[in-house]
Amino acid sequence: MEQIIQQLKKLGLGDHEALVYSALLGSSPASATFIAKKCNLSRSSVYTTLSSLIAKGLVATTYKNDVKQFIAQDYFTLEQLLKKEKNTIDEKFKTLELLRDSFQFFRKSNINIPQVIFFEGQEGLKKIYLSMMRQARPKETLYLLRDEFVWQPEWKFIFEQEWHERVKRLKIEKNISTKLLINNSKIENSHLKFYRSKRGLQYGFLPPKQSVKQFAIYIIGDIVSILSMEKNNLVGIKITNQHFADNFKSLFEALWQKSKK
Repeated sequence: MEQIIQQLKKLGLGDHEALVYSALLGSSPASATFIAKKCNLSRSSVYTTLSSLIAKGLVATTYKNDVKQFIAQDYFTLEQLLKKEKNTIDEKFKTLELLRDSFQFFRKSNINIPQVIFFEGQEGLKKIYLSMMRQARPKETLYLLRDEFVWQPEWKFIFEQEWHERVKRLKIEKNISTKLLINNSKIENSHLKFYRSKRGLQYGFLPPKQSVKQFAIYIIGDIVSILSMEKNNLVGIKITNQHFADNFKSLFEALWQKSKK
């Protein structure tokens, strides 16, 4: 019974809905009193839950000796409910698609008004990075210039499966490639095999006089994030502005060309 309850919850039923519906699957027809005892719920909770299930078409009613009885509807009724929910979601996605042009219009109309967000700490950086990936247009390039902070113990989560798969999924969905500029240091040279194994990644070394320390820049589309990576004082600023981003890309490309000489 517990397995059925958990499966019903995965299909979208609430805790009480799954409990009451599963009880009725094995004991229909049944009175509210019987259901309350079987599910260890108050009668008021049972009536509220039954009303919800009836509204969804999953429970019907009848009478026996003038006592109202409740009957769980069959598998096909549940299937129809899910199909109806799917159709509703599909219609919402169609409506969302119709809004695409409106969003692009408003984005373009505000293109010269910089949006500035300050953030701090590792969690702040994680949220900003994910937001940049989500806001990126398809086939964008992520320009990344940084020091060796990712190889420090406190950043090991970057290479753990949960975070890695999350970022990988976003990049694959939008076909995002990466250009990475790093210091020509002993630490970075020890990880060249890692860089060479990454799909969609080009990397280059900063000229010695342009090496960075406790610092990183992320650029994608019209977004620039600048970070100070000082220990115990990670702070950053995210700026959304096409003019600002284009100029940073030009500076990045100048360093990129130097890295290839």
